[in-house]
Amino acid sequence: MKRPHSRGSAAALVLAATGALFPTSACTIRSRAYSAAEKDSREPGRSACVLFFDGLSDEAFSRLLAAGALPNLKSVIADRALRVETAVTSVPSETYPNLAALLTGLFPGHHGIPANIWLDRRLHVREAHTNVLRTYSTSDFLAPEARTLYERLPGETVAVTAPIARGATVYVKNTVAVMAAYARNDWPFLDRKTLDDMGDAYGGAAAAGRVPSLVWGHLLGPDEVAHAYGPESVEFRATMEAIDRAFGRLVKRLKRHRLDERILFVVLGDHGNRAYGTFVDANELVNRALRANPTEADCSLGNCVLVPATHKEKAYDVADALISVGAYCGVMIWLPGDRPPESLPTVFRAPRHTRRTSTPRAAPLRMPPVSQFAASLARARETDLVVTRGPAPGSVVLYGPGGRAEIEREDRAGLESLYLYRILEGEDPLDYAHSAEAAPLVGSAHDAHQWLEATADTAYPDLVVQLPEFFDSPRSPDVFLSPKNGFGFTSGKAAGHGSLSRSETVVPFLFAGPGVAPGTIRAARTVDLAPTLLTYLGVAYNPDEMDGTNLGIAPRGTPKPPEIERAPADD
Repeated sequence: MKRPHSRGSAAALVLAATGALFPTSACTIRSRAYSAAEKDSREPGRSACVLFFDGLSDEAFSRLLAAGALPNLKSVIADRALRVETAVTSVPSETYPNLAALLTGLFPGHHGIPANIWLDRRLHVREAHTNVLRTYSTSDFLAPEARTLYERLPGETVAVTAPIARGATVYVKNTVAVMAAYARNDWPFLDRKTLDDMGDAYGGAAAAGRVPSLVWGHLLGPDEVAHAYGPESVEFRATMEAIDRAFGRLVKRLKRHRLDERILFVVLGDHGNRAYGTFVDANELVNRALRANPTEADCSLGNCVLVPATHKEKAYDVADALISVGAYCGVMIWLPGDRPPESLPTVFRAPRHTRRTSTPRAAPLRMPPVSQFAASLARARETDLVVTRGPAPGSVVLYGPGGRAEIEREDRAGLESLYLYRILEGEDPLDYAHSAEAAPLVGSAHDAHQWLEATADTAYPDLVVQLPEFFDSPRSPDVFLSPKNGFGFTSGKAAGHGSLSRSETVVPFLFAGPGVAPGTIRAARTVDLAPTLLTYLGVAYNPDEMDGTNLGIAPRGTPKPPEIERAPADD
């Protein structure tokens, strides 16, 4: 999770935040959890304990497990887990859109936060969630229909150090600790505090004879250390080892009250990090292509698409484009263009299960078959993929250095959507032709599950499904640029994320707890978390309200939990 400010400014913010938060510091997490638990009249049930690793790829997690660096996570979770072999995050591989997707079960194109930084032309709003002063306002931009797990789950729910927690009964922001971690560059300190706070929350609930239905801990250290030193550095390993030790303490506290036998542990990430050694100036790269190929966004029919710029009123100015680098390795571009009409449909489309009518195929008349601007960007030595909206809602165009392809989504009344991927010219930008599973699907329409399974082992898993969903929101950019390996868009960093590479989009996703048998699931999306937890905890919901699906992690149910050993006052 990226927040661009210096250590000096962070230190000043620590002082300001300390003064602002001091009046509430007397109310401990334990006492708040106890008070919330006392108000819950339900029979004590099960709990989901989510360890949310910001910036941890499945590759890095597996490497550290194999090296023996994470003994507590291995013995308590990994060795008895149901593990997803290829767990694909939501596009884009950035923190805020993915955290919101995990909590709501909706793709970023549907829940309202499509990127760390985004522009809403209709509302004239530009939001940067990476601004540390705006971090905790992120929930304000969720779509009203995007209900979080905290809002859906009964009883007490706890969120610790998380920037999105709408509906949580106990919300521990840890603002001062976050500021201190930035000021001192001390991430093990912050992550230890997060895990200790989770233990305090469980202890407070246990003192009341209950257990929270959800305790969510946001572990920031892995991402920040990866940015500074790289995901294969000794510093990154030390950060993960410190988290493992703190997790070991948490487990001991839970066992003391027999709470561990009631808990489903979940380990997952929001994105990985990819190391790079060559800095690219994104503004220079984009402006160079724009000067040669002046382009604007035509939003006249509501689906903003790329068209050659007109020069009727003024000379074209590349400075009118908004160029955003949200997490160092991905570029999003909003081009100048007319404000969409007031009659534009609602900003957020319904999830794929509930689309009742076919997508209108009428296209803006001025859109050319090929965007010379996008094609020029794709030919740059730094570029791997360029993606734009297609001529109609539900379609996107992909440009690679040697070819162009198209994805079309077909929305069917009462049925699952189908996705068609076809090569328009030259080489396949996604290189699916070299995959025995994916190649047979190219050129014909298939459902989301088939595409996920077929592309799980490729360099670009699940993009055929996720790209059209990402561009559903008018808050999404006009152009999405993903760089080649080794290139990044922020100087002074060792690694970043935000692009479409496998190392950034495949993350750990493990479940371990009562009723969950050890094993593997070949492929899943992290957006499946919300419906999976609701099903496991026995909470009714309408599956048509979500993009994610229940993974069925406990098909035979869960055994009756033991009695809770009430926590002593000095726990």
